[in-house]
Amino acid sequence: MKTFTATRSPTGTGARFALLMVMVTAAGVPTFDILLSNLRDRGDKGASQLRGTMGCLYAAGFDPRGSDLDNLMATMRRGGLLTKCLAEHAERPYAGLLATLALFVLAALVYWFLPAVRDRRRRTVAVGEVDADGTLGAELAALHERTGIRSALRFRVDPARMTSGAAVYGRTGSYTVCLHAGLLARRGTDPEGFRAVVLHELAHVHHRDVDHAYASTALWRVFVLLALLPTFAMDAWTTVLALSGTDSPWWPDAATVIFASAGSGLLLAGLVHLARADLLRRRELHADVRAVEWGADPANWNRPEPPGTASVVPLLYRLTAPLRTHPGWAERRRVLADTGRLSRISPLEMFLTGASAALLTSSLKTLNFLGEGSTSLWLAVALVAPVICLILGAPIVGARRTPAGRAGSGAVAGLWLGCGLLVGEWVESGRYRVDWFMPQPQYLLAFLFIAAVPTVWWSQTLRLCLGLPKRVQRRTAAVLCAAVTAAALWSGLWWWELGGRRIALGGGDMGGGGLAKYYARTVPGFWHEYTMDLSGLSWGLALITPLHREQLAGAATILMWLVPLVLLLLQRPGARPRMRRTLAAGLAGGLMAWAGVALASLMLHFQRPGTPKERTGPFLVVHEWWTIAAVMAACLLTAALVAAFSRRHQLVRALIAAQVTQLAAYAGVFLLYAADGCLGPLSTVFDRCQWHTDNGLNVGRAVVLLTLVSTALGSACAALVGEGAAGAVRWLRRRRAAAGDSVRAHVPVPVPVGPVRRAAALLRAGTVLALAAPAVLLALVATTTPTSPAMSARLQQESTEQDKQPGEQPDKQPAKPPGKPSGKNEAETAKLRSWQTWSWLNNGGAVHVQQVARAALSLNREILRTAAKERQANGKVNVDEKTFSRLCGALGKRAAQAEDYFPVPVRDLQKPWSYALSRLRHGARDCQAVTTPPNGNPPRTAAERERLFNASLNEVTKGMTDLGNAYRTIYKTADTHGK
Repeated sequence: MKTFTATRSPTGTGARFALLMVMVTAAGVPTFDILLSNLRDRGDKGASQLRGTMGCLYAAGFDPRGSDLDNLMATMRRGGLLTKCLAEHAERPYAGLLATLALFVLAALVYWFLPAVRDRRRRTVAVGEVDADGTLGAELAALHERTGIRSALRFRVDPARMTSGAAVYGRTGSYTVCLHAGLLARRGTDPEGFRAVVLHELAHVHHRDVDHAYASTALWRVFVLLALLPTFAMDAWTTVLALSGTDSPWWPDAATVIFASAGSGLLLAGLVHLARADLLRRRELHADVRAVEWGADPANWNRPEPPGTASVVPLLYRLTAPLRTHPGWAERRRVLADTGRLSRISPLEMFLTGASAALLTSSLKTLNFLGEGSTSLWLAVALVAPVICLILGAPIVGARRTPAGRAGSGAVAGLWLGCGLLVGEWVESGRYRVDWFMPQPQYLLAFLFIAAVPTVWWSQTLRLCLGLPKRVQRRTAAVLCAAVTAAALWSGLWWWELGGRRIALGGGDMGGGGLAKYYARTVPGFWHEYTMDLSGLSWGLALITPLHREQLAGAATILMWLVPLVLLLLQRPGARPRMRRTLAAGLAGGLMAWAGVALASLMLHFQRPGTPKERTGPFLVVHEWWTIAAVMAACLLTAALVAAFSRRHQLVRALIAAQVTQLAAYAGVFLLYAADGCLGPLSTVFDRCQWHTDNGLNVGRAVVLLTLVSTALGSACAALVGEGAAGAVRWLRRRRAAAGDSVRAHVPVPVPVGPVRRAAALLRAGTVLALAAPAVLLALVATTTPTSPAMSARLQQESTEQDKQPGEQPDKQPAKPPGKPSGKNEAETAKLRSWQTWSWLNNGGAVHVQQVARAALSLNREILRTAAKERQANGKVNVDEKTFSRLCGALGKRAAQAEDYFPVPVRDLQKPWSYALSRLRHGARDCQAVTTPPNGNPPRTAAERERLFNASLNEVTKGMTDLGNAYRTIYKTADTHGK
């Protein structure tokens, strides 16, 4: 029975091959979705653009002729409503999934039948047909026996190939080594060379990389033929149509969206080719090393480069090296001379892994059945993180087994990983942007920290894991550290999804200072005195708030310092690093945080209002913000200094010290606000000395909520900066010392090894508990608080409350380019407005009008039924107040729901729409109030109630008239091109 052994590879390339195949498969879903939707919507005259996802965006106010920031702010007005619309109207990607499944099945068939097709096409023959004396078969059998390969293996000969080489192919459990005819001739003149070639091919079978290479090749070729080439053809045809002349608002203002599809395809093609070429080169080098270990003579690799390559254009030859699937002979000889090269981290593989992660995340987002939130991102991280851990872990483990071996810190590898993430994000985000460049592209550099923090953390903690005394402890700790690494990578990427991308698009302050305007509107007081403070507050909150409520991110930040602390204290007695200096640095940082908070309070004391009531307005908000800034600054500075002055485990030491600083700073914040009034010039609100526990807890909870996660992650970034700066200074010193011939060898000071005392063990355990208990408690309080206090609550409500202020954002439209539009531009603008209004009606506007009309019709029927009743002696009729109260309440509810719908995309149409709905709500509210018992209020007279009742009905009638006029105007605008 054949065993499927190809899932494992001693060379470590199996994980990268698997990631490559998963990425290609996932990329097939959005690719086929676009292709199939274009085929399905062919000939509909553009009506498909008004349905589904695009229809929801148009209804929300998306304008392809605007800017990314304008479209961001337009779609953020009703973020929850847009999400609901996308979930209801977006087309499910089942067609793309089925097409991708068919592609995968076809690739599997190609992989399965490819060996037989190759034998038939090449017309290979069995070895026995060319082995007259049987010596060839015996020698091949001896070589096979020497390698110990258990898989089914057969040897064949290709009589048409006169080169002195060979090839191995096949599928899992059944492989074929095909010898070229020239190799058989070489056997008589160079038997050692013959055996080296055969052993090299057998090494591929031993490494189980034949399946990886041929499976990825089959999948990639089928994908190119059925998905990538049709996509390129469609993009080329779209470009030709656009260049030939079109009146679409998408051209040329949103040309980036059209070209982004081609750019994404080119990136995918280049990425896959570079990744496959790198993996195939590495498998060849691993096979060389294995062949030499089996007895092949290294002198057989002393061969010159093929003519017409390096001797003709050496620069071009070197530049095209990453594109070739086979390494050059010079590189092979270097690897055989120094096998440690194979375990070194290549910048190219880290860059390709980062770009693969970005493309994989983008592809998985199109799978709607994964649901909302970070499920798709988690799935992508779960696929990428093991590859990163294996790439970075192999040289560390190898260096530990080698005397005096040393591996890198992972910082350079993390930077290359971040560059891959950056490039992938830049290309993929073009699918959803209309600007060629982001307004603030410098924030893309955050990917360097997003990638470098988990890679450096993993590299340093893995060394600590290897220092544990027992194998079970080492393996368990390594698995835990790998999980924390994945969580740290997820936290960084999720921060980008929640806030980083919005900041890069220029919407970090809710666009145009929206957050500052919100504070000025909701917190009464003289904000003009705090203009600079408010600007810093708006910018800072945009950076630190995206992850402040994420429980997983909070758990990751705690484990990022707690796990290394435990590992440091569990090292072997002779190699256990000293932690006293790190903890002392953390306490010194805590004192610095106290001094910073006191200094901020002292500086703000000169702006302290005269009365306690005035101090609870803008002054208190600004005071809380500068308290947060002082806490974070102390933690970040402590982390940077500890990393700069540490020689080993810089990042993890910096995180531990920053955590000690953070806990001490929280205690200082509590004392400052709980003892408010007793601290003289440091007092905030109160003048009389009294202990205010609630004040300290409330403010402290707000500070913890906003800084617990962001401070830990920010401290990790600051530690990398400090470590890099210190490394640069040491490098300059070594250069100067080398120039002055004053280099002295560093002799490590031996660490005395003594017996482990019980008191020392208890002290270490107490240190862990003293730091972990309050940190975990604070994390639970911060992430499980049902309502957010103070500033965090205001920040969470900003995106929804901003729309409810009359005369503000709902009527604001994206800015249009200045200048008088030409006739063509006027036609494009009219067409775009019709698309937007038609989508607005189609995705809920018409439904809301119908619901309001039905509620008004029910009220009108009740009015007619009441008017038809028999009149009393005074000429009046009895009114069923409960029925009128219910009907008026239903009408007011429908009008309120219509007001909560997307604003009409055209500004001139939104004003009458809002006015009509406001009038309806006002009339319905008065009607309901006059027909409801007073509930303790002074009762109205009958005449007054009759007057108010008739006035409310008249207001409802006028509101319905206005609503009908507004709806007809909207429908007329939509009917121009919408149908």
